[in-house]
Amino acid sequence: MEWNSGEETLCLLCAEPKSPEGVTKQGRFYCHTCEREWILEKRKIPRFAKNVFSSQEKTEFLLDNLSLFNSSIGLNELMVRFSDLVSEKLGRDKIAIFITNLELGEIRLAYYSSNRRSLQRAIKRIRLDYDLSYGILVESMARRESRFYTLSEQKHPFYKFYSELTGTKSQLIIPIIYANTAVGMLAVDYEEEDYSEFSEDQDILQLVVGPFAVSLRNSLLYAKSQNQSKNFQSLHTAALTLSKLYLNNHDEMIRMILLTLSGIVESSVACFIEIPKTTMNVNVFKLIRDLENFNISTETISIDVGNIIHLLSSKETKTIDPSEYSVFLDMGIEGKEAALLPISLENGNDCIFILAKQDTRFPQDEMEALNAFVSLARITLENANLYENLSQKERFEKEIEIAKEIQTTLLPRKIPETNGLSFGGFMEPARGIGGDYYDFIMSPNRQELFICIGDVSGKGVAAGLVMATVRTILHSLVRVRDSPWEILNDINNYLYSNYKEAITPRFMSMILLRWNLNTNEVKISGGGHGHFYYYQNLSQTLTTVQTGGIILGISPDITAFKNETTMYFDPGDTILMFTDGVTEALGPEEFQFGESNLENSFLSCLDKEPKLILESIYSSLKEFVKEKEQHDDITMVAVRKL
Repeated sequence: MEWNSGEETLCLLCAEPKSPEGVTKQGRFYCHTCEREWILEKRKIPRFAKNVFSSQEKTEFLLDNLSLFNSSIGLNELMVRFSDLVSEKLGRDKIAIFITNLELGEIRLAYYSSNRRSLQRAIKRIRLDYDLSYGILVESMARRESRFYTLSEQKHPFYKFYSELTGTKSQLIIPIIYANTAVGMLAVDYEEEDYSEFSEDQDILQLVVGPFAVSLRNSLLYAKSQNQSKNFQSLHTAALTLSKLYLNNHDEMIRMILLTLSGIVESSVACFIEIPKTTMNVNVFKLIRDLENFNISTETISIDVGNIIHLLSSKETKTIDPSEYSVFLDMGIEGKEAALLPISLENGNDCIFILAKQDTRFPQDEMEALNAFVSLARITLENANLYENLSQKERFEKEIEIAKEIQTTLLPRKIPETNGLSFGGFMEPARGIGGDYYDFIMSPNRQELFICIGDVSGKGVAAGLVMATVRTILHSLVRVRDSPWEILNDINNYLYSNYKEAITPRFMSMILLRWNLNTNEVKISGGGHGHFYYYQNLSQTLTTVQTGGIILGISPDITAFKNETTMYFDPGDTILMFTDGVTEALGPEEFQFGESNLENSFLSCLDKEPKLILESIYSSLKEFVKEKEQHDDITMVAVRKL
């Protein structure tokens, strides 16, 4: 709106000179024709007559804007690029992008372009309710109209907060419209109250806000689909973990379920209630997450649910305002909205999960993810109940199955990355849980690699526990001990002191190598495990390397059996270590596979990689034993100098 000395006015919306048809007050003109409010500027030459952008410049600006959206970019990068372009073309420092979520009834300040980094961090959590009580911002969105206004004239406390935070005195807001719906809002912040050039900014921004609306809508949909995919992948992994590890630990199982649920929606409080049939007093298992400091704590409280039993016994997922129920406040469930997710178990018990959000509501996609995981959690709870009712034999078999899976994870899942060595490792337990062990352990300084193979006396759960414990000790010792013999000596001390008075003592044989990756020096010590094969590529000969020592755990002092050999390997040299389960495997006629068959099988596949060498040897062994039952663990390790 321009106002000149000749009393002629031009309304920017009506776009033609005419006599004033409206009310002029305090430097503002209220047009009766278009029902808009315009700031007046007294001057002899109307500013609107001077185009800041020529037609060519406007075309170039529009093309620059369209070029931003030619490739698939993320939501945040889209907002950064667009605001940078607008800021550069207009010469404005502060550009804000709001995003509307009608499902949640909120407007979120999604991005703020400013030279002040601290300001960018501070505005990330600013949200407004999509409510007309918030004033002109929501009105502009609801009516899909651009507006210019002064923050000091707005009554809602948000505007005072925003003004003090950003230094903004006046603001131009332009709704971002897609399919006749406001998906967001573009704002230009000014540090003056009556900023006369806002109309020129508005005219220019109207050129680009349409294409930006399409890109913003597409980015929001893509981000939502990506988030859903990520949620359901996490749910699948979490459900498998629950089913495998927590069947016999009710409290830890509930804790993990609540931790996963609260992680899906970033909830600070999550609760689980199991509703009995005979009393109104129930125990609430509660998990509290400090989202700022990443602290997690749990507690169990008892409450009287008589006043909300109709909510807790509901079969449908629902959201409520927790402030309307005093019992929720007693439980520490506060915030804008709480989600109630009920389930019924086969044993007749009704359960409910409760989560709360402090500053926002639950969108539909999050509720879908929560419902999906609660369905998976219900299966875990049912399995836990079934597990409790298993016979002792069935329970033992289930424990064997779980322990086998856990033990498998203790073996090397990733071969160390070294430039000069190639590795292979193989183990096939005889009875679910094995007592054999092999490992590749890189030292903390990544200059040495420890390679070991071992065999615990006995089979089953007891041997598996010893194996797991020795593995833990070995991984700790390689950080503080350089000598393989010193490490074996410490393992011997542990086994002897902990199992000397056991009904069934536990012993272990082992070969341990420390390979210096810089000098190619290999120090070897044995703990009663016997020997391994060494193939020299240059001479094409196979040597049996005896390691000596004594089985670990038999004697309190094994210093008399100290052994430590130093070797150097040339390119192409290969070693094969194995346990007696390989050589003592029985065929149908009760003959052992033996050293001779092992040597021949090893020599016949030296042209292969170490991993394939072990697979080839195992195939030969399986062909030898045929359908004969396996009585001992079969473990092998192969290493080649490249």
